[in-house]
Amino acid sequence: MFRLAPFLLTLTIDRRDNNVPKDAASTRSNILDAAVQTLQRGGVEGFTLDAVARRAGVVKGLILYHYASRGRLLRAAASQIAASRSAALEQAWRSAPGTAGLDACWEELRRQAEDGTARAWISLCSAGLIDRSARNAAFEDAAREAVVDGCAVALATGVPLADARDAYDALWLTLLEVTARR
Repeated sequence: MFRLAPFLLTLTIDRRDNNVPKDAASTRSNILDAAVQTLQRGGVEGFTLDAVARRAGVVKGLILYHYASRGRLLRAAASQIAASRSAALEQAWRSAPGTAGLDACWEELRRQAEDGTARAWISLCSAGLIDRSARNAAFEDAAREAVVDGCAVALATGVPLADARDAYDALWLTLLEVTARR
């Protein structure tokens, strides 16, 4: 019968590798944050597991352990971007009454264009990962989202800021006029 010396067994069990994260939830969160950042920098086209792994500081196998596939990670990142984008725009919209709320919404759109959220959003919508159809939305909500999305596209594609702002203002005025008639 073969027996291991107790001290060898203890060393094997007690050995700690400081490079291996011990908290699965924080590792998963770190990977998801890196996936969102990767989408913000390169859109769906630049979204690879290797790019996410580099940004997260982990190996690709750890990403697959937590998310099983590129598609699952991409859907999780899309969901996070959609939720945070929606919450930020809603908060800006409700931050002040009237035109001050519209101005706050515009500033949020500009911020999202600068940090890459607009680029990620457009890329995800184009890839069909975010459904923007108005099938289930009320008219005013759908129209408001269309205005915001249209301006996000303009900002993300480099339309001059003054031109995009003029379009933003004109679209809101039109929406206000149309909804007042309803």
